[in-house]
Amino acid sequence: MNSEVKINGRQFTILVIMNTLGSAIIMGPAIVASYGRENSWISVLIASMIGILVVLMYIQIFKLDRNKDIFQLLEKLLGKWLGKFISFLFVLYVFYVVIGNLRAMGDFIITHILVETPLEVMILLILITCLIGVRMGIEVISRTSEVFFPYVAIAIFLLIAMVFKEAEVTKIQPILQTNIGGMLAGAVPLIGYPFFELIILLSLMKDVNKPEKAKKAFIIGVTIGGFLLTSITLMCLLVLGVDLTVRNTYPTYVLGKKISIADFVERVEVIVAIIWFFTIFFKIMTIFYVLSVGVSRILNLKSYKTVTVPIAYFIIVFAVVLAPNVVYTSQFITGTWIPLSATFGLVLPIILLVVGLLKENKTRS
Repeated sequence: MNSEVKINGRQFTILVIMNTLGSAIIMGPAIVASYGRENSWISVLIASMIGILVVLMYIQIFKLDRNKDIFQLLEKLLGKWLGKFISFLFVLYVFYVVIGNLRAMGDFIITHILVETPLEVMILLILITCLIGVRMGIEVISRTSEVFFPYVAIAIFLLIAMVFKEAEVTKIQPILQTNIGGMLAGAVPLIGYPFFELIILLSLMKDVNKPEKAKKAFIIGVTIGGFLLTSITLMCLLVLGVDLTVRNTYPTYVLGKKISIADFVERVEVIVAIIWFFTIFFKIMTIFYVLSVGVSRILNLKSYKTVTVPIAYFIIVFAVVLAPNVVYTSQFITGTWIPLSATFGLVLPIILLVVGLLKENKTRS
């Protein structure tokens, strides 16, 4: 594989933001509000703060060897055979993140935009586009994200600005007076989805041209992503209210329907679609790239491109049979996915950090 592939700190920051927002920006508010109710925006804030702490731990793992991705680190710290076995399990985790996000994007499009389009066709079209980007490499993916990110930022700003006049503070009152347990519980699913998933981006840190910029970019990216998630969740609550936010699978999309300018410009929810399409599209591409790199590491291949097409076939099949409907997906995110994501996003990094520090101390002594 080409070791000369490099991206800059700004591009890595944008990739972190895109991966933090992903599908959480459109599905997250409903999931969190089902627990935290009026205080669910605080739940997102708590999850974001924990997410920053988790990223700081990932940065410490990166410091163990700045020239290796997570798959190489697993072999270095845990030994060849155990390292490859854990790498295989991690690849399965990354694979599930890819198909989960792909299915979420497909479900949204056939539910709200192209309602007569078969799910299989939609997933195939999205994946072919992602496959082209993955084969071009992380440099192309990161540069393209840099081009489209301003549109995402502008769309988020316009969404918040245009619905702000509909906001009612009474809809989030009383603040911190009731349901404190639900508020804390609401942070849990959001920590697993998407913050623990950022462990996948540890594989890209070695590709940033300056290591110090990689660390700073990671922190800035997750901070901005967390702030945007908190802002969108707060606006959903202020405008839609708790009940409507909980009842809708995609409350951010419903929020876009509330836009009305002089009773002439209305229902411009395409703004929300623009935000989500770009964020989840780049998240799928980035994770698909890491998945391909991981498989090529396990198989000791010279180029990750060798496995991209075969992996794409598996992704299409499993994305279609992943879940019977959107409700099942939401239940999975708030249930099974939390301990699964915590295993690879929290437990595994702690083990790597402890083993790495012990080996460093042993070497020094």
